[in-house]
Amino acid sequence: MSAVREKLRALWQDQRSWKVRLPLAILSAFSCVFTFVLFGPCEIYLQNMQEMPFPFLEMLPTLLLAGGGLLAALLAVLLLLRGKAFNFAVSVLFAGTLAGYLQGNFLNLDHGSLDGNAVQWPQYSGGMLWNCLVWLLVLAAVFFLLYFSRKAWTRGIELVCVILTGAQITAFIVLLVNAGPERVARVGQEEAYVSREGIFEVAPENNVIVFLLDRLDNRYTDEVLELHPEWRERLAGFTYYHDFTGSYANTRPSIAYFMTGAEHDYATPWEDYFHRAWTRPVYPMLQDIHAAGYETRIYSDCAYVFGDARDVEGLVDNIRRDEKSFRYEVMLNVMLTLSGYRYMPEALKPFYHIYSSELGAVVSVEDESDEGNNLYTVNDVAFWRNYRESGLTVNPWSKGVFQFYHLEGAHSPYVMDENADPVPLGGTRNGQITGNMEMIFRYLDELEEKGLFDDATIIITTDHARPPGTAGNISDVYGSRVSTLMIKPSGTGRSGALKLSNKQVCQNNLRASIISYFGLDTAAYGRTIESIGENEEMTRTLWMRGESGEVKDKLYTFQIKGDANDFANWKLIEERKMKHIML
Repeated sequence: MSAVREKLRALWQDQRSWKVRLPLAILSAFSCVFTFVLFGPCEIYLQNMQEMPFPFLEMLPTLLLAGGGLLAALLAVLLLLRGKAFNFAVSVLFAGTLAGYLQGNFLNLDHGSLDGNAVQWPQYSGGMLWNCLVWLLVLAAVFFLLYFSRKAWTRGIELVCVILTGAQITAFIVLLVNAGPERVARVGQEEAYVSREGIFEVAPENNVIVFLLDRLDNRYTDEVLELHPEWRERLAGFTYYHDFTGSYANTRPSIAYFMTGAEHDYATPWEDYFHRAWTRPVYPMLQDIHAAGYETRIYSDCAYVFGDARDVEGLVDNIRRDEKSFRYEVMLNVMLTLSGYRYMPEALKPFYHIYSSELGAVVSVEDESDEGNNLYTVNDVAFWRNYRESGLTVNPWSKGVFQFYHLEGAHSPYVMDENADPVPLGGTRNGQITGNMEMIFRYLDELEEKGLFDDATIIITTDHARPPGTAGNISDVYGSRVSTLMIKPSGTGRSGALKLSNKQVCQNNLRASIISYFGLDTAAYGRTIESIGENEEMTRTLWMRGESGEVKDKLYTFQIKGDANDFANWKLIEERKMKHIML
């Protein structure tokens, strides 16, 4: 026992006073906190401002408070330690900081964007192994230096900590200047937002209701129809247009393009595109519907459709202005998780992987007209829960309404099962699509119960088809991608079964058709779906973007002549590098 006590005493013996250990403790602790808690979240924020629904100046004090608390805790622990225990703790802390810095700036593998796609972690197993070896080498190098020269170890840690912190402070200043301090200050400050107001309210007549199920490729739809043949009866009155093409490969700008006809070439900033699209639309679909006295309500994430809700005030009837509040714990958790995703070793990244939609949970808007959060974000579980609590109401004074619901559909993460119940541990694509359809069927049943089904026009569609691949080459964007479109026109009841049409149609035709459903002049909009012949050959355009490898950040323009389900009818007519990128 005496020998054990001697060894333990040797671990604790230290000729250095706490004043001598203090500079090393401060520099190693501060460098760690600054890298992971302050610089990391700030850098991520400044590089992705269009994704951030909260102001930078709301986030910064939260980070400073959390960072200050962590710094105090680290210093308290380090200064309580002595001798070899102190050296061990400082070595591990410093090695982790240095390896994290190297990871975030030089070692990260390309996992694609955090757009909701499930990362195929098993395919990165080899990279994870090599990455772990790098981290172990950094740790070993620090202990190797300590073993041979404590003086060199001390001076080396102090010097590298100063260099890392100084480099990141400089990088932060450059990022802030390039982003524009005034522009940074405006982010998240807008009081205008997409509200839940009127979400389950319909008119006595002239209801055009769109259910947009994200990423619903017709291959996915065919698969669930095979699994649920009874749906063909439940979809009586609908026509399934099996050759319907979208416009872009991502929600942004697909929905904005569909509603405005404004193309985005990825050469201008996103805020400029959205402002131009909504204030100077090529096809003013919502403007024309609204001017004719009909209501227009859009339920989607503002950043993916409008950019700035102020551009559609007075045009979209559920845009409201109220003071926003922020859930600071959620904000801190999301930003630190993003920082961890960047700086942690590859093997730990699955535990730090979040989805961009989780940012929306930071913001809350309390409104007297609604209980709870009046801010609308795409959340199918909340949508279904709220619908079951309220059901549909009819506004007897409404002339008619264009009601647009954006649901998660085939887009991961899969948050619900076949019964539209939440699946906290993750569901399946078919399960979520089925859950969405069960929600829609219940909505349609209630329309029928209220005597509104036959008169209503119901559209089930998507913003874009299946996503690009992950091979990192041209095969990622090759292959037919056909979107889902089903329409139940006004004047059609629930009789017969789902019909199938092979008309060669696209979002441009759907836009024109929606105008016609309100009895408005379609001359300026081009051809409607109904005006196109069943066997008529059409020419359509689709823009696909690569997301990894040699095709990353490239935009591919395809011209489609004939049946879009056959990739032989697709012709690549342009390839260009994108300047401003956002999913």
